[in-house]
Amino acid sequence: MGGSAAIKVSVELRDRIAKLAEDRHLTMADVVEHALDVAEESEFWTESRSAMGTHAAVADLRSQSERFASSLSDGLEREDWSDVL
Repeated sequence: MGGSAAIKVSVELRDRIAKLAEDRHLTMADVVEHALDVAEESEFWTESRSAMGTHAAVADLRSQSERFASSLSDGLEREDWSDVL
């Protein structure tokens, strides 16, 4: 971690961070960093699910995949991708 900086938070929030840090044997900075990591990961997955679209969009993607699958005739057995498409 580079240098450090101070941030202003309410006393209540500071106390919550301090208690969690003490309970988990972490620094307060570690607790804040972990909270940000969790929030960013949650936002990533929310955006990812949103980008996958509706059931109709998924069905259209599956249809397109199946339509073009024959062009991939490379001698390999056909795989079932229905669990991910």
